[in-house]
Parts: sequence; structure tokens; C-alpha cells
Amino acid sequence: MTLLEAIANRDRGVLAELLADDVVFHSPVQTYRGRDQVVHLLATIGGVIDDVEATREVDGITFFVARVGEHPVDGVLDERSDAVHVAEITLMLRPLAALQAAVARITRTLAEQ
Repeated sequence: MTLLEAIANRDRGVLAELLADDVVFHSPVQTYRGRDQVVHLLATIGGVIDDVEATREVDGITFFVARVGEHPVDGVLDERSDAVHVAEITLMLRPLAALQAAVARITRTLAEQ
């Protein structure tokens, strides 16, 4: 299973297997560090984006389309790996309205947990 699929499926077990202990996640809002925190955030993001479909993969970079509520979104997931695990992730979403909707939904979800 790819990292994008694990995020979309909210599969915490697969995410934990894929990520390095000291993984760094550069989200559209801020940077997070450590497997436990990053697994939690990626699973939360998976609950906010729907209909995720990879459109192209190039050297550890996956381009995808999805929806955040009624907003269509284009995304880029950049993965950097060490010898075994994903060590660094950068997630970018556009357009701005979709990004703002995603951030608002993630913020609400995290506040409720």
C-alpha cells in the first residue's frame, strides 16, 4: 500500500510501518516531528479528504486529486525515504479555498479528540 492510500484509508497500522521513528511532516500549516504525532495527523487528514485518486507519480512525488467537502482539490505528496522508511513528507493542497476548508475541518477534528 502506498503512503497516499494509507492516508486515504486512515490505516494507522500501515502508516506506522511506513514511517521512520523521527519522520518529519511539513503540512500546509506547520511542521510536525515523530512517528506517533505524524501518524495521528495523517489519519486525521485522511478523514477530511475524500475521493483521493493519484494522477501521476514521479521520483517519490505523487500528484493527486480529491475533495474536501464540496471543494475539489489538487494535491502533491512529496516523500523522502531513508534506506527503509519514509523520513520526510511534504503535503501541498490547492486551490486556496480547498486548503482553507481542509485546515478548518482538521482543526475541528483535532479539537474534538
